[in-house]
Amino acid sequence: MNRSDFERLIERAIRKIPREFLDRIDNLTFQVEDWADPEILDEVGFDDPRDLLGYYRGWPLSERTHEYSSLPDVITIYQQAVENYRHESGEPLVKIIRETIIHELAHYFGFSEEEMDEIERFWAGEDIRDEGETG
Repeated sequence: MNRSDFERLIERAIRKIPREFLDRIDNLTFQVEDWADPEILDEVGFDDPRDLLGYYRGWPLSERTHEYSSLPDVITIYQQAVENYRHESGEPLVKIIRETIIHELAHYFGFSEEEMDEIERFWAGEDIRDEGETG
């Protein structure tokens, strides 16, 4: 898939985030890269770049104070890793993208792994596909 089409799927997934979460997002950008670099992989404890679909870099919202001012936080989605996971798992691309964004947003909001699991289960039933798209 070309980068433009992949980015459109990400934009679509972001538009489907519930308003109560979107309204709280501040100073956050999304970007797409092919693969995680060795430094990021080392930071998260992965050896294989195929294992990391997304990464949040920043200062979690729950830890910010009124004195916070910084460059934007960044959520990176790794296109080649996502597409590789799709090929291996057979899951729809839109589902993988949605779940990756949800997981990384949970880091942004400062949720624990247990809370993230609950959010991912809640949103797992949501579908970001447009009518007629097979993903």
